[in-house]
Amino acid sequence: MKTLDKIRKIKFEILVALLFILSRAPSLGHDNFNTDVWRWKARIYDFGGGLFGGQFEKTIQTYHPGVSLMIIGSASIKVYNLYYRVFTGSNPPNNELRTIFELDLVQKFFVVFATGVSISFLFYALRKMFGVKTTFILISVFSLEPFYIALTKVLHLEGLMTTFMVVSFVWFYYYVNFQKGFKSLFVSGFFASLAVLTKSSSLMILPFVLFMLFVEVIFKKTTFKSMVSSYFRWFLIVLLWFVLLWPGMWVKPWEALSTYFTGIFTVGVEGGHDQIYFGSLTSDPGFTFYPVVLMYKTSLYLILGFIGWLFVKANISEDKKKFALYSLFFSFLYFIEISIPSKKLDRYILPSIMGLSLASSFFYDYLLTYLHEKFKKLAYLIFFLIFIPQFILYLKIHPDYFSYYSVLGGGLKRGIFVLEPKWMIGVPEIISYFNNIREQGEYKTFENNETLSKLLYSRRIDDKLTVAFPEKYYTQIWPFIREIKGWAVLESLGPEAERANFFVYPVWEDTSSTKMKYNLKFEGTINIDSVPVYNVYKKER
Repeated sequence: MKTLDKIRKIKFEILVALLFILSRAPSLGHDNFNTDVWRWKARIYDFGGGLFGGQFEKTIQTYHPGVSLMIIGSASIKVYNLYYRVFTGSNPPNNELRTIFELDLVQKFFVVFATGVSISFLFYALRKMFGVKTTFILISVFSLEPFYIALTKVLHLEGLMTTFMVVSFVWFYYYVNFQKGFKSLFVSGFFASLAVLTKSSSLMILPFVLFMLFVEVIFKKTTFKSMVSSYFRWFLIVLLWFVLLWPGMWVKPWEALSTYFTGIFTVGVEGGHDQIYFGSLTSDPGFTFYPVVLMYKTSLYLILGFIGWLFVKANISEDKKKFALYSLFFSFLYFIEISIPSKKLDRYILPSIMGLSLASSFFYDYLLTYLHEKFKKLAYLIFFLIFIPQFILYLKIHPDYFSYYSVLGGGLKRGIFVLEPKWMIGVPEIISYFNNIREQGEYKTFENNETLSKLLYSRRIDDKLTVAFPEKYYTQIWPFIREIKGWAVLESLGPEAERANFFVYPVWEDTSSTKMKYNLKFEGTINIDSVPVYNVYKKER
């Protein structure tokens, strides 16, 4: 009975975790491969080999440092291999297409599961502070933010890091303002360490927590001595888990820390990142970049909620107002941090977006209260109807959440020419386009024993379904092309590109004119919701 009583006490948290996982489950493992996924898969294998083989120095893989992702990824590989051995009696076959998709599914599911459990911790602290109704609104608005959905369904860092940072911040706020017990401090410190072990930009959580305590001292909510004591204990918890969860720190702490901090300055601050910004190639888009990202990558509900909150904040409780202000400070300080380095990418802004989401959600909490006073039993129905467009958007862009661009900036049609999609969009449309070509019978497919290397210098390749892509997109599309029994090639790789029958270029960076020697003829466009996204060229022989 005691176990059942404990479960009942956290029934809402269990429900929220399940709903979060289920919301990410459709098409998981068959939706996308991001630009860096193959590097992370290789790092995960090396990390796992070092972890389970006792060679702990191998867990020092990269400056990010990505430790939490690699722990999750390594565990998922063990589970996948065990599953395969139990049900087939053998290990998963290497380099088979089926294995690639199956393992990607398992690894992403583990990421989603870890994120969902973290969200349940977030729900718990918010529920204790603001009640079930308010917390369900906050978590719903938070979880359905399109960019957050996209980045919590991939084998990458931002989704995990953002969730860990927000949970740490909220639990520390809970500790300072509601429950000054060791449990709150411990949970906040644990999630802060996970964030710092995920990506170095999350180090902002360390001064931010100190800032929160300092504000409490200024307003005489606590003493300076208590502030120092709380921060010291919290920091020790962060440091303890940082060391315990990163085996590289056990054997080569100086190398681990050197790798960690060298990456901040040499890659983040000094190194840029080439991308198309307002139609021009740049390595540092400058201080206008992240405000533009905010305009294009946040939902209308977040923007309207923030504007609404500014109007109604005088009418909400002091506890909610105070928390919303801290959430805005969290967003603002992180925004400043990521604006300083020359290396800027749209996904880096996710923690700022989610902090804004928490603050904006209080407008919808106020709105529901207002509707309930006016319409009583109809309040929840009206409130639900208000959010129907958000659910429609969720279904419409599934599973291609990175294709979301806010209508405030002109939507997808305008957005792709302002902010280049660094991670490939339109994969379902690309596959549908070439699957139709395959079904027309003009081009033959690759049989099970046929590879491009075997046929490269044979005339049999001339009528095979071979498609050339720019390098940064090739890495993200080739498994899907192979799945329809075609073959994807690099458009910059001479021998293979020479034998390709189709070339695909994004409309925001169509470099087909540099391939005149291939005698390319425009064939058509690949569209997302009637918006041309890729130009397709056919080689004339």
